Amino acid sequence: MDADRDYYQILLVVPGAPAAMIEASYRTLKQRLRAKPGSVAAEALLDEAYRVLSDPEQRVAYDLERDVALSERAAADFAATAVLDPDAARYAAHRCLFCGTEHGLDHALERHDDCRECGSPLYPAERQRLEYSGQRMLRRIPSRRTIDLYVSWPQTAAYAAEMRDISLNGMQFVAGAPLPPNQIVKIDCASCAAVARVAHCDRDLSDGGAERWLVGVEFLTLRFRNARGTFVSARA
Repeated sequence: MDADRDYYQILLVVPGAPAAMIEASYRTLKQRLRAKPGSVAAEALLDEAYRVLSDPEQRVAYDLERDVALSERAAADFAATAVLDPDAARYAAHRCLFCGTEHGLDHALERHDDCRECGSPLYPAERQRLEYSGQRMLRRIPSRRTIDLYVSWPQTAAYAAEMRDISLNGMQFVAGAPLPPNQIVKIDCASCAAVARVAHCDRDLSDGGAERWLVGVEFLTLRFRNARGTFVSARA
């Protein structure tokens, strides 16, 4: 997304504006531009902004791209840089890896500890090796269900994505817009809550309809909802 082309600013509405407000603002601005000579480029940009924001599917995809761009600009202040830094473990011991809030706990992190600001799990995910040596062979288990996706904080509402598979190390899901490598995301679903890092993102070719993206993430922090659910134990 072009950082200088914010469709909400172009239409002079807030990101959460209802469709009726977007249409009213568009018609008012359009009328003003038509009264000005040499406003062809500005009028074309206004039309483009309205075309995207007036279409529910395009608006959801645009909102996701916009929030990703905003979170990337804020990354220098907290989470995204932490997981790429050699001192990430020390950082995670004191702050949430998603929103960067200091958790202020006076004890070692436990599995049930959550961030008091964004609700993300704080307990680090355990890296599981894909081999058999007294451990179960860990593989991705296909599982299609809706997940709530957060790419920035604060974020008004979660984006809906579709899980494709899950393992103890990570997850694949389909989103409505591309996510850049190393983007930090928060995931909530019936199976787990997690903070994760985007490892790869490719076009989803399984559906010939709307443009969608297959995203693979590795868990940074993780809490499974049910100890006896999809994964009983990491050990044989």
